[in-house]
Amino acid sequence: MANNFGRVVEVMVSNMLFSMDKYAIEGTIPFDNDLLPNESEIKLWNLSKDTISRIKRNETLMINAGYRGDVGVILHGFVSSVLTKREGVDAVTSIHVLDSQDLSKRKVKDITYAEGTLASYILKQMVGQLGLPIAQFELNQDYRYEEGYTASGEVTDIIGKVAKDCGTSAYINKGKVYIRNLRRGADDVFALSKGTGLIGSSEPFEEEKFKGYRIKSQLQYRITTASVVDLKCKDFEGRVHVRSGTHTFSRTGDFMTDVEAILP
Repeated sequence: MANNFGRVVEVMVSNMLFSMDKYAIEGTIPFDNDLLPNESEIKLWNLSKDTISRIKRNETLMINAGYRGDVGVILHGFVSSVLTKREGVDAVTSIHVLDSQDLSKRKVKDITYAEGTLASYILKQMVGQLGLPIAQFELNQDYRYEEGYTASGEVTDIIGKVAKDCGTSAYINKGKVYIRNLRRGADDVFALSKGTGLIGSSEPFEEEKFKGYRIKSQLQYRITTASVVDLKCKDFEGRVHVRSGTHTFSRTGDFMTDVEAILP
């Protein structure tokens, strides 16, 4: 039976570790299935001026979270800003973190590919321009550009467009690039029910191409973009695939994972 006791959050940055055991910490960690960097916000209370001065822009920041005996990574990113404000007698330091470096400046100009070039070749070259490791690479179809292809502009835009031609998602998660179908991959299956942390009723949604459920659970580090969830709730029992969501944590308030998950 899942419970809300024994919460664990560890923030690691600039060779320092901040544990929820010793610090008041809050955070919001979004994740989704596109190449735009997601921005997380972490708040820590009453850090010393010396400690704050050590947390610098572009430093790597990682967060482990979960419950005692079952903890995993929910964020691996880069500090984008640090700001400390007074709130009454407290000093609250807000750290904003991008889950990848700012990739908007990674651009190419008029790289021309020959007639008959496969999308997989272009994608691997463009990911190389980003300088991020590939975690998974699996195309629904390897589209062939019979008339050739010219790559020009922001690299993330090019990757997104070429992946779309292959009917495939491209996204960044925890500092790695994924090019794959959300509904297919080497993902562990997580069984989610009231007994394993499901909160309330799951709400169905329907869009032009997708049907799915909006789900709330107690914070679960295993759930992120493309996670496979065997959902058991009042109105539905079956498999869904996570498209986007948010981890939210604090010492005494919310400690949960909200997701949108689509049907196979």
